[in-house]
Amino acid sequence: MKYFSIIVMMMVVEAAVAQTALKWSALPDLPDERGFAGMYAGVSHGALLCLGGANFPDGYPWDGGVKQWYDGIFLLQQGGSWKKLPQKMEAAAGYGVSVSYQERVILIGGSNAHEHLTRVIGYEWDGTALVQHQYPSLPFPLANMSGAVLDDLLIVVGGNVSPTGPGLNKCLVLDLKKVGTGWAEMEPWPGPGRIFPVCATFDGDFYMFSGEATAVNSKGNSYRLIHQDGYRLSIKHSGGQRSAHWEKLAAMPRGMSAGGSVLPVLKGDRFLFWGGVDAVTAQHKTPSSHPGITNDLLYYFPHTDSWEFAGRQQRVPARVTLPVVHWQNRWFYISGEIKPGIRTPAIIGVY
Repeated sequence: MKYFSIIVMMMVVEAAVAQTALKWSALPDLPDERGFAGMYAGVSHGALLCLGGANFPDGYPWDGGVKQWYDGIFLLQQGGSWKKLPQKMEAAAGYGVSVSYQERVILIGGSNAHEHLTRVIGYEWDGTALVQHQYPSLPFPLANMSGAVLDDLLIVVGGNVSPTGPGLNKCLVLDLKKVGTGWAEMEPWPGPGRIFPVCATFDGDFYMFSGEATAVNSKGNSYRLIHQDGYRLSIKHSGGQRSAHWEKLAAMPRGMSAGGSVLPVLKGDRFLFWGGVDAVTAQHKTPSSHPGITNDLLYYFPHTDSWEFAGRQQRVPARVTLPVVHWQNRWFYISGEIKPGIRTPAIIGVY
C-alpha cells in the first residue's frame, strides 16, 4: 500500500506538470534577414500586422554601424505567408506602444533617428489595403514605454521624452470610447520613474513590472539599475470621474527591463516572463562578447501575488525590445533583439 500511494502521488505530480507545461510553436520568419527591434504589432480583421522597428543594416554598432528606423509594414493571414505591403507607415519609427482594439492596430509614440514622437495612429486592414485612423496625440513626446488596453482604456506607463531623458513616473490614459476628450494623466505608481517596463491586464486590473533607470554608484559612476518591483493599478469610476489606486506587489525574483510586452496570460491564472534585461545581463559592457539574454522562465500568479520558476527555454534565443501579440489563441513574440545590435526575424508563439 505504501508503494502504491507513492506511485499515485507521482502520477498526480506528473499530471499536474503536464497540465502546466508550456507549448511553443513558430510562425514563418519575417521576410527580412536581420529582423527588427522595437516593432509595432497587432491584429486587424484576422490579419497579423508588424510595422516599423529598427536595426543596423551596415554593420554592428561596435564596428561603426548606424541604427536605421523603418516604415515598412508586413502582413500575415492565417495559413498564408508574409506579405510586405506597398503601403508604408506615415514615418519610420519604433520603440513605442502598439495595441489591438476593435479591429485596429493603434501605434502610440515611439522614436526615429531624430526625436521621440507624440503621434497616435490606427491601422485597419480592410482585406485589400490599410485604412488609417487618427487619434489624439500624446501630451508630450514619448518612447521606450509600455502600455495595454484595459476594457476601453488605453493605458501607457513610463518611457522618456528624449533619447537621453530620464525615465518618467507617469501614467497616461485615453478613453477609446471618448477619444475627443484626449489623454488624461492619472496618479502615478508609488515608485521611481523608468523606461522599458513590461505590462499586462488581468481580471479588470492593469499590471506594470520592472523597467530600468540610470543610477550612480558610490564612486560617482553611472550604471543601469534594473528594477525588480511590480504594481497593480485598479481604476475606479465615481460621479463621472476616474481615480487610480496602485498597489505594490511582491518583489520580482529578477528584473525584466525591455522584455516582450504585453505579458502573455497563460492557463487563465498566470503571467509568463521570458527574456528582458536583468541585473546580471545589464553588467555586460562589451557588446561583441555579449552572452545573450537569460532564457529563464518565470510565472507570476496575480491571484496569490506569488512567483514561480518555470524552467528554461533552451531552443529559442530570448530577446528584448519587442511586442507580444495574442493571435490564433497563442501569444507571439515578434522579432526583437537577441544581443546588442543583433536582431532576429523569428516569431515564436506560446500557449
